Amino acid sequence: MNILLKESRQQKNVIVLRLLLLNFSLFIAVLTYAFLKMGLPVKAFCCLNAIFFLYVFVYAFFYRQRKDSPWIGFIPIVGHFIVTLMLMYFIPAVSNFFSSMYLIVLAAVFMRKEILYIGLLLSALADILFIYSSKVTSLPLTQQVTIGVSMWSIMMALALLFIIYNDKKLMGRVFALQKETIKKAEQINHLATTDSLTSLPNRISSCEYLEAALLRMYAIKGQLGVIVLDVDHFQVINDSLGHSIGDQCLEGFAKQLIDKLPKRIYISRLGGDEFSFVIENYKDHEDLMMLVHSIWEAAQTPIAVAGVSIQLKVNMGIAIYPEHGYLVEMLLMNANVAMQRARSNGKNSYLLFDGQMKLELLEKRKLEEDMKEAFANEDFDLHYQQQVHVPSGSVKGYEALLRWEHPCGTFIPPSDWIPLAEETGHIVAIGDWVLRKACLTAKRWHDDARNAFTMSVNISALQLMQPDFADRVLAIVAETGLNPCLLILELTETLLIQSMETSKNQLNQIRERGVRIALDDFGKGFSSLSYIKQLPIDIVKIDKSFLDHIEHSLVDRAVVESIISLVQRIDMEVVAEGVEDQEQLRILQEIGCHYVQGYYYSRPQPEHIAFPGNAFVS
Repeated sequence: MNILLKESRQQKNVIVLRLLLLNFSLFIAVLTYAFLKMGLPVKAFCCLNAIFFLYVFVYAFFYRQRKDSPWIGFIPIVGHFIVTLMLMYFIPAVSNFFSSMYLIVLAAVFMRKEILYIGLLLSALADILFIYSSKVTSLPLTQQVTIGVSMWSIMMALALLFIIYNDKKLMGRVFALQKETIKKAEQINHLATTDSLTSLPNRISSCEYLEAALLRMYAIKGQLGVIVLDVDHFQVINDSLGHSIGDQCLEGFAKQLIDKLPKRIYISRLGGDEFSFVIENYKDHEDLMMLVHSIWEAAQTPIAVAGVSIQLKVNMGIAIYPEHGYLVEMLLMNANVAMQRARSNGKNSYLLFDGQMKLELLEKRKLEEDMKEAFANEDFDLHYQQQVHVPSGSVKGYEALLRWEHPCGTFIPPSDWIPLAEETGHIVAIGDWVLRKACLTAKRWHDDARNAFTMSVNISALQLMQPDFADRVLAIVAETGLNPCLLILELTETLLIQSMETSKNQLNQIRERGVRIALDDFGKGFSSLSYIKQLPIDIVKIDKSFLDHIEHSLVDRAVVESIISLVQRIDMEVVAEGVEDQEQLRILQEIGCHYVQGYYYSRPQPEHIAFPGNAFVS
């Protein structure tokens, strides 16, 4: 094999030498012809160029075998280049020699004999055509521009074709590079249009799909439904369990949707805990709502993450093309408005958009801005309602109730803006402010009256779900100097039961420091006495609804009596809320209720009125 390769190289060398001799002979003939026709300067340039040209050819041929530094041939190559340019000024047709020189330089730089072959061959061809054209035309050499330019173009084009044809590796690299470029472009496009966590289409891709779907529906006069889904209080999962668990939860939630929903529903993740769905060309309203309900049902399935079963609560809003809008942005916005309304109505539900929702949303946004401004300007205030020990008639303590007087002079009911504060997350900062102010008031009253008045403060769901809730409460108590035993935190029955697993440790930490926990509005929620023993509580507050008809309803009286008897038996205190008249008070005294709160004794009042300066109620 080596012998055959050696013989092949020797044959190629012979061919190259013959081409070299032919080309050099023709080149000398052309220069001689020009030498006889032209003046002395051209003659000198022709002689000098012949020397440089011969050196370049010989150097380029032997360069690959000698493996010398390419700088050895740099000077003659430059010399040949400069002299050829000078000759081109006098004889434009000599540009063909410049072309052959260019090919030889390529041969030297890239160490490719194939380029040298084509350079020698085309130079010889150019010389023959040059001599032939000189015989058939009467034009002087200085006017034969076309020949030189044509030969330059022909030689360069053929040289490139020859290189590409013979260099399969080069072609492979070109196509590999093109393939790699296309692959990278596809990867970039995938990253730009796909959510990295769930592998669902992202907002960009969703908007593009929705825009194309709207065009399809316009063409066939069909209908289209857009659904926006938001996971309720997902931030709490991130804060309490960590962002890693939160990401796994979203990933499992997305997979659950993909597996359970029909293929005709387009699913995408808009960002965070927000998803969107597109349903094209449904039959009728009933068909659309059936598909929407299937999305809601799929979202209700618990997700197993890190050994923990998590059931997400979702809110969804629906907008319809063309009824609720013709544009992508309009449909998404209206679906989002309906979703927010569903969240305000009680969470874990879905609603179809209507025009009234948008007006209500604008009013809601205005109220939110006013609320933020009121908090910044300290326009909020606390009113205090007395809690009375019935047998003695003495004030046992107070419940701090938040009030907001609008700059226009009217009081805004808490039911109008407390849910908004919880929804927007402002309730956490407001709750800290209420707790701090209530503790300061209780400390001041205790120091002034030398009496152990308790202070009850309501805690919202969002506050309790904060991972540092216990630390914040204890820090405020220490900051204000209030005895922890005088502070009572009131939480609703529903809140305590739903968050018992995640908040039980925090509540026990607070109780260990002396702060007591009250179960507020007992009877409104699950209304099961079996829960009382499981909850970390010290006080039970009976909801006002049980007292509204206690004078006339034997059932209500029996229920209240049972609650009081059971709670006192397990060494807890009972407070009856909403006592408004003498008859209600009398019945509560008969069945053994020791603590009451309501309008019969006192309405919620500002600080300077609520504290009478003594411990008894007249």
